[in-house]
Amino acid sequence: MAAETGFVAGIDLGATKILAAVFDRGMKVRAQAKVKTPGSGSADQVLAAILSALDIALAELDLKRSDLEGLGVAVPSPVNRRKGIVLSTPNMGMKDFPLRDRLAGLSGLPVALENDVQAGTLGELRGGALRGKKYAAAFFVGTGIGGGLVLDGRLYRGSTGSAGELGHMILQDGGALCGCGRRGCLEALASRTAMARDAVAAAASGKAPILLDHAGTDFRKYRSSAFARSVESGEKAIERIVERSAYWLGVGAANVTAVLNPEAVLLGGGMVARFPDLYKDIAFRSLKDHLMPALGGTVELLITKLGDLAVPLGAAWASRDLAAGRESAAAREVTGAREDMDGQEAAE
Repeated sequence: MAAETGFVAGIDLGATKILAAVFDRGMKVRAQAKVKTPGSGSADQVLAAILSALDIALAELDLKRSDLEGLGVAVPSPVNRRKGIVLSTPNMGMKDFPLRDRLAGLSGLPVALENDVQAGTLGELRGGALRGKKYAAAFFVGTGIGGGLVLDGRLYRGSTGSAGELGHMILQDGGALCGCGRRGCLEALASRTAMARDAVAAAASGKAPILLDHAGTDFRKYRSSAFARSVESGEKAIERIVERSAYWLGVGAANVTAVLNPEAVLLGGGMVARFPDLYKDIAFRSLKDHLMPALGGTVELLITKLGDLAVPLGAAWASRDLAAGRESAAAREVTGAREDMDGQEAAE
């Protein structure tokens, strides 16, 4: 049984790194640690890396796993929260993988499982830029584009737990090919992967020599830091690529605003953290240009306050809710939750 210490931990399991953070009773971060995500595709190695990151963070506070009340883990995949199953993270060897139970068995802790972007939205709602908001949408720009929705002050997960896939709105019929297999998704137009595709071409053609020197022509090395160095050095071709990402985010935000009439739209993720003013200015202008005037003045565009800590904080809050026996309250956050006709349980 977990100790009643007030400490909980949240894990952000990313494609390239794992971030573990330990929070006290007031949900203030007390320690954090990062390790690389194993690239072998082995689920067992990923589990070992998660526990390694957790132990490093705990060691900063002279704590052991048994000193935690609970653990939350957020993953870049749709999840079945009720069963604790990761539906698909193929690069980590997890497909229909019982991550919650496996991690609970290895750690000796109660484990809450979340989708990473929904966890980030929950973190911002409970302790960041969305605090106090009742109706909001969030876009997180990274390798892909994830999203989250807040309705009536609660994280909205939809009928099966997969609400908020805002990166897969189709904005350009017949547009660029997306990783999901369709064309013209927001993710294919505005994610860091989409930007890298065009930045490689600019660098190779001599329009961005500093970026070429820093990252070569391997798009996997085109991280937010590489884009920032290039733009700060005055490479206009790369700046225009970043501006285009912000423009398409504004188009996506306009569509969500027209449907849900939120009071706020939040922009987050690594690229936004590197260029907060640029994204805010261009995305908001694009949002207003693509929205009927009656709605344009009712929505506020916000930039994440929590940065990298949004996801582990949201995961830790999910753990806190679980430890406090609030699963029944959490269930009310799912509007219209149902079971599929084949008996598959809803993800909440």
